[in-house]
Amino acid sequence: MRRFFSGLGRLIDGLMTITGRIIFLLVLAFVLLLIFSSPATVTVPSTSALVWAPTGVISEQRSPAAASDLMFGTGLPQNSLMPELLESLAVAENDGRIGALVIDVSELLGVSPAQLETLGDALQRFADTGKPIYAFGEYFTQAQYALASYADNITLHPMGNLMVTGFGGNQLYFRDLLERLNVQVHVFRVGEFKSAAEPFSRMDMSEEARADNQNLLNALWSRYLTRVAGNREMSTAQLQSYADNYPALLEAANGNMARVAFEQGLVDNIADANSFRRQVAAEVGVSNGSFSQIHYLDYLNATFTPQVPGTDQVGVIVAEGTIMPGEQPLGMIGADSLTALIQQAQQDASIRAVVLRVDSPGGSALASEQIRGALDQLQLSGKPLVVSMGGQAASGGYWISASADQIWASPSTVTGSIGVIGMIPTFERALSELGVGVDGVGTTELTRAGDPLSGLNEPMRRVFQSSIDDTYARFINLVAEGRDLPREDVENIAGGRVWSGEQALEIGLVDQLGDLDQAIAAAAELAELEDYERVYLSRPLTFGEQLLLQLADSMGGAQILSSMMAAQNMPASFSGLAAVLPALSAEQRLRLQSLLNLVLPANHRPDQLRTLMLCDDCLAIK
Repeated sequence: MRRFFSGLGRLIDGLMTITGRIIFLLVLAFVLLLIFSSPATVTVPSTSALVWAPTGVISEQRSPAAASDLMFGTGLPQNSLMPELLESLAVAENDGRIGALVIDVSELLGVSPAQLETLGDALQRFADTGKPIYAFGEYFTQAQYALASYADNITLHPMGNLMVTGFGGNQLYFRDLLERLNVQVHVFRVGEFKSAAEPFSRMDMSEEARADNQNLLNALWSRYLTRVAGNREMSTAQLQSYADNYPALLEAANGNMARVAFEQGLVDNIADANSFRRQVAAEVGVSNGSFSQIHYLDYLNATFTPQVPGTDQVGVIVAEGTIMPGEQPLGMIGADSLTALIQQAQQDASIRAVVLRVDSPGGSALASEQIRGALDQLQLSGKPLVVSMGGQAASGGYWISASADQIWASPSTVTGSIGVIGMIPTFERALSELGVGVDGVGTTELTRAGDPLSGLNEPMRRVFQSSIDDTYARFINLVAEGRDLPREDVENIAGGRVWSGEQALEIGLVDQLGDLDQAIAAAAELAELEDYERVYLSRPLTFGEQLLLQLADSMGGAQILSSMMAAQNMPASFSGLAAVLPALSAEQRLRLQSLLNLVLPANHRPDQLRTLMLCDDCLAIK
């Protein structure tokens, strides 16, 4: 009986293994067929509107999608890249085929105040050409409306709404919950305004954190009011009044939100999508039952010109996400990952200057110092370093920026937060409540003190606090030295306080207000370059990441991968894996050939795969 069931079990396991392999091969075949399918050629109509439609969360780099997201979907729109959004507007400015711009922000989920300013500047430059700009929305969030406000004509759906609620929000606090769970959170910090640990140690916001956050939000809100009100040719007081008195205005309009927005001058028309399409069609003509149009990503593909590397280059390195030790994927900053790119820029003779594009809330102090050390070596090699701050460059994000030759920021960048904090949870009381005891022996007072199951004793508390104090002192010193400020001045603006870019300029934490293009121009000037090209440096993608990115490209429409592909001097967009193949290693090529031979026999391959040739420096698909 035992042998029978044992054999039955092995049979089932074998069948499951075979089934799993078959499913894997079918899925892989589906993926490869998508990858190698020939997309339709995109052309720009002779007269058309550019549909500028940012989606998801605006970011500097495109992160590889997870395989599960591609197969099953997340229901969320794909994130848009800042370089693509800016480039499409810049190219369209002087393109006679583009007769108008249509702003569609219906799927925009996240954009920082600093990004709003950068995108707004690009929209204003397009507007200065005299080409009309249209915007339509079934509703507008506050951030969406900031971009739509650059339009000459804004249309809101009759059942739409537009609420301007101001900047701010709530924070959850867990002290009492943790106490009920008998979990202790030990907080070590330097800086009375460093409030990241307050949710675990308090039930409300401290007065220091409240004052600091209110100061920052007031500065950002003032920038928002000034921009949006100016775009709509109204005073900031009028826009503030709209936000303050919205309930009363809505009651007077019998609850009609679209009517309130129209009567207060925030929109120009109340109409549905069909009426809006006819309005734009009157400007650019009709095509396929709508106005003549091209999506901004298709436009970039249609107008893309391969970059020919020049002798002199300004290297751009993106540092986006939380700073962590070691190697980290795109979307996070790994100390080893970023250091490798910095060293690459240092060793490349054609790269004469470097711009570090920082968009980070901070992270590990040790990892931050490793990155800053690599940047110091870059500068010692004689190459200028300019930092361009994006939405935020706070705490560790400022740590890696402080020693640059120049620091540029947006007026709405969130920066500073010069302080240090550490948190250690321990569970000795929770275990005791459950009837579990923890005991042991050691040769010193510190032997068992670091165990989260037994708690922290006083000697270990002193160790952690001393370490935090030392890290803070290092932070103050590197800022004072890097910014050429007296230590006392740095201490007065540190303590964990956060500042807008505009405020940071006043107190000496940044040198100039401006965008990435201006920072690149500044780096070129420091290197005494007149004729130069920018080149993005990015770590080589793994074989799996390239396949996933290409699959996302095939399933979601053509995407421009400039920030990741430029480092390999490859086209910034690609519609088939053939464009990626020259960058693959010999091992990766062999793996791809093996997969193709396994999944798609030659007599069943699409025409593009009839011949698969390997050579010393290429993999050509014919």
